[in-house]
Amino acid sequence: MRRTSRILLSLTLLSIAVFARAEDEVSIRFLPGYPVPGKNSERVDVRVERMGPTTKAGDQDIDRFFAMVQAILSEYRIVHDWQIVVPDAPSIEITINLNGRRTRLVSAHVPVERSGNTVVTERGAEALNKRPRDAVLSQQSEEFRRHRRAFDRLLELTLERTRARLSP
Repeated sequence: MRRTSRILLSLTLLSIAVFARAEDEVSIRFLPGYPVPGKNSERVDVRVERMGPTTKAGDQDIDRFFAMVQAILSEYRIVHDWQIVVPDAPSIEITINLNGRRTRLVSAHVPVERSGNTVVTERGAEALNKRPRDAVLSQQSEEFRRHRRAFDRLLELTLERTRARLSP
């Protein structure tokens, strides 16, 4: 009886380890902010998910994608959730579920800075007023700059993956 219990426990643990990879995903949500009266708004969702077990880690494009996600998180020392939003403004949320760990990054800097006249800092949106963007950002904390760079790299990597899969 004990031997049977051990075998069942071993098989259960093995199946959990093998199928845990199916939960790896990166999702991006564009959140439109406060709706302007009389105007339509939109929400955009993108998700890259690794499905099914693989016996040779790293031998497929999807495995390399998730290895790069992990490398970005490690390089920029992203160990907790991060958020910099501007009230009523659109923002982008990146949620990463990887190796059983969930990390959520939310920022308004990409949609708010699209005009080129504004920069998002730790205090919120600021008009550049002819100041160089890099000079303003260099005055922010090292942690803010790390999270912002990681956010940009994760967004770029995921959109590249999406384009590669959905482009004709």
